[in-house]
Amino acid sequence: MAIGSNVQITFQYFNWDVNKRQVLRKDGALYRVSPWALSWDDENYYLIAYDEEDKIIKHFRVDKMLKISLTRKKREGLKQFETFDIASYSKKTFGMFAGEEETVTLLCENDMIGVVIDRFGQEVNVRKADDMHFRARLHVAVSGQFYGWLCGLGEKVEIIEPAEMREKYVTYLQKIQNKYS
Repeated sequence: MAIGSNVQITFQYFNWDVNKRQVLRKDGALYRVSPWALSWDDENYYLIAYDEEDKIIKHFRVDKMLKISLTRKKREGLKQFETFDIASYSKKTFGMFAGEEETVTLLCENDMIGVVIDRFGQEVNVRKADDMHFRARLHVAVSGQFYGWLCGLGEKVEIIEPAEMREKYVTYLQKIQNKYS
């Protein structure tokens, strides 16, 4: 409706905490953006919008937006969206490829809970490991994209089970390292 009405919107945006509770970003302050497109990727809708304050294009998961309201202020960002290619943007920003399905247990630092819930849903099997970590038992499609996702999380996430999956990941990392040696 905001796109068709050519107006900006405001909303609150949240992350997940380790107890699977919604935590508002920016202490609950409203985001104000100019919406330009909706994109469907990996089972989620994303709003692609221009953020006038930061002067950049951003995307927001629609299911993590709360209290959405239309404003009377006209949309900004027309110049940025004149040559915008949503397909190209989506490929660069989102996506996981199919692979052989495995059950994997990860040991994660607590601040990774939002990343895990965002990727695998609120019903993900997690339990406290210690004061600094939780374990996540996941059903994943093992592929280069899965390994890439893990790489992006760095040292904050570790495959702990099954042992052969851990070994496959180490081999994958070694192959990449060999490319750069």
